Amino acid sequence: MSEPLVLWDLEVAPDWVDYNGHMNDAAYALVFSRAGDRWMERIGLDAETRQASGYTLFTLQIMLHYLNEAKLGAPLRVVGRLLEFDAKRARLWMEMRSPHDGPAVAATEQLYLSVHQGETTRSAPWRDETRALLEAMARDHAALPVPPQAGRGVSLKRG
Repeated sequence: MSEPLVLWDLEVAPDWVDYNGHMNDAAYALVFSRAGDRWMERIGLDAETRQASGYTLFTLQIMLHYLNEAKLGAPLRVVGRLLEFDAKRARLWMEMRSPHDGPAVAATEQLYLSVHQGETTRSAPWRDETRALLEAMARDHAALPVPPQAGRGVSLKRG
């Protein structure tokens, strides 16, 4: 069976811990944002390629799920899987696990847009190289179960 991509191994830093003694909500967002940067590298949009080609990603939407506490020094692993993509957009699911092979302490679903920055900044179809990497990733992740929270917004449960 296919596995999610390991994007980043790290530890909860002291300046991420809040007055409740666990990782602050904004720190989760920061970690997922930086893990998204690592995912960009996996789809052929590293810093050098972005500079040379003018292609990059813009984040259109983020949904964060806080599942458990992460305390100072706790080991974290961020894994990701491609849920879907089209001509210009990609939807990525990431989980933050602690310990590395443990349960998710947080998860995020992020929608990205392919953008070309030239004389004007505009959405643009994927670069051929990026599209090929996304197609391969989609095949690799097709057998992974879709997380039950994926595709859901924020709402109060109705009885």
